[in-house]
Amino acid sequence: MTDNTLPSIERYENHLRETGEWCLRSVQHGKGGSCAHYSPLLGWSKPYPETSGYLIPTLIKLADHLKDERYRAAAVQVGEWLLSIQSTEGHWHGGLHPNTNTDGSVFNTGQILKGMAALFRDTQDERWREAGARGASWLAAGVGENGLWPPGDYQSEATPSYYSHVAWPMLEMVSITDDKVVRDAACRYLDTIKMRIKDNGVVSHWGFKENGPAFTHTIAYTIRGFQESARLIDDFERYHAPMIPALETLYGKTERSGGKLPGSFDENWQATGDYVCLTGNAQLAICFLLLESHETDLRLVNAASKLNDYVASAQRNSMPLGGVKGGVAGSKPLWGKYMIARYPNWAAKYFCDSLLLNMARLNQASADNTDGATLGGDQAAAA
Repeated sequence: MTDNTLPSIERYENHLRETGEWCLRSVQHGKGGSCAHYSPLLGWSKPYPETSGYLIPTLIKLADHLKDERYRAAAVQVGEWLLSIQSTEGHWHGGLHPNTNTDGSVFNTGQILKGMAALFRDTQDERWREAGARGASWLAAGVGENGLWPPGDYQSEATPSYYSHVAWPMLEMVSITDDKVVRDAACRYLDTIKMRIKDNGVVSHWGFKENGPAFTHTIAYTIRGFQESARLIDDFERYHAPMIPALETLYGKTERSGGKLPGSFDENWQATGDYVCLTGNAQLAICFLLLESHETDLRLVNAASKLNDYVASAQRNSMPLGGVKGGVAGSKPLWGKYMIARYPNWAAKYFCDSLLLNMARLNQASADNTDGATLGGDQAAAA
């Protein structure tokens, strides 16, 4: 560690490397895609097209940050596999692969667009843009006059609010195709969901089931979908600002809990379980940092660090078992309600993304001679 490197950043780098290696193992065992999860009892699962798709941008970022081309090779491998299973209509199916149900999945298709856009930007290979454009067009065609996709895509009988995480990748594709039909469909959905925001900042139906509690995982999906959409259309007030009340509430709860944020909440912000959704922690850390990028507030950086510290504390990086070492469990404790006794690939993906963003902001704070030296890692936990 150099003299000007924060101890927290050095520690985050170690966690990043371990988690990145876990992601590579998930692709090796996926035989094309990335395995959805690892179970200490059942081993590696079948590959999951949805989360394989949005793992691609993370793999590319890891290749650049770690200067390790294994990650870029894995990203291309996953992309090639996804091309091979895309339907002629442009969509991808739900669930793990292979799957007897070949119906198109709105959410899964949306997440795979992130991978297609990232590969196109990285390689300029038109195959990725063409595949992503077909997927985005299929999604746009499904948005009804009411601004929603038809119900029944996953667990809910109504279109969930966390599908803002589909509007975002649609707009990501628009940024490289300039397809105004896709842009209009994505924005119509977001404008409809904005009407679900309650006085307390909660977005109704941001969980898997209508009127039920929501994991921090889908809460963060909802918030970030709006944040990233605001970035892509360059309109903070339209889509990012409406998420601030929810972020302020979650910030307060993060500070009071020292990063041990309850894993799920009802629509009155009451915790509904005594466990932490580790995926949600990492995702919300990203959401805090995205908000902070618009108006400097080191309290948000501190809160993001606390959330990431808690995830780091749950990792078992001395464990020789390859599916556990470097992995991120669904919950802490392991038997918590979210992804019980499993290590999902999306938890590892979001932890990598969150650490990369967190370290960049801490480095910036340190370089600016702010209070950066008191943020992150053990320092953040004590602040």
